[in-house]
Amino acid sequence: MVSLAKEPVPVEDSNVRIVEDKTRDGGTTICAVLKNCTEATISLSLALENASTSCPVPLVVDTAGRSRIELVTVSPTEKRRRWSYQYQYAWKPGRRGEVKASTHAYALPYNSGRRLVIQADFGKFSHQPGSADEHAIDWDMPVGTTVLAARAGTVVALRSDADVGGEDLRYKNSYNYIILRHDDGTFAEYCHLRKDGVLVKLGQQVKEQERIGLSGNSGFSSRPHLHFSVFQTIDGRTRRTFPLQFKTSEGKVETLVEGKEY
Repeated sequence: MVSLAKEPVPVEDSNVRIVEDKTRDGGTTICAVLKNCTEATISLSLALENASTSCPVPLVVDTAGRSRIELVTVSPTEKRRRWSYQYQYAWKPGRRGEVKASTHAYALPYNSGRRLVIQADFGKFSHQPGSADEHAIDWDMPVGTTVLAARAGTVVALRSDADVGGEDLRYKNSYNYIILRHDDGTFAEYCHLRKDGVLVKLGQQVKEQERIGLSGNSGFSSRPHLHFSVFQTIDGRTRRTFPLQFKTSEGKVETLVEGKEY
């Protein structure tokens, strides 16, 4: 008998989920419930039949520190007739804001020697122009390498339960991460951490160069590495990332270049 190895099953991110609460008058309140996350932007759309909503839809909502938020209430327009609704939602970590550029000089998020930049701005693998990662940086990094905070901030989202990864796009939402909020309203993400590789807690304030995680190879990834970007969220499906400069080991402030070690 030939034993066929099973392919790893993607593990979806459940940090933001939708619940439906019945109202006393027969309607339904659609709520978002957050786990391991305090800052997210949610987009919600509805298809209605003989139904009305408590606010205009589609809608975009910032959770702004709340662990549970009522998004909209749906009620029958004519109670004696059949009514129904269907919803679709999407979410991304972070909050909307007005920052136009990130002028901060970031520390390198590691102290374990020089690391090769395997993908920088507009990288062909996953940082294409117009994508949510066009200004992200990827460093080649063995699994289990200590990850440091590139800038002081507050932990507003984290995930550490994913243990699958590969170059297949079906793993795109199966990665472990830490999200920090900075004092200028921008957010930083540290991604592809190993399972149980998050070393901080939700709400924790961390200092620049403080130990926060362990690198890995979870999610949509071609090799073990650390993915880093600074962003603001636009809605539940899109965001903007900012061009970055780093304080390198030579004592300079530089824009990192793909194919070079820093």
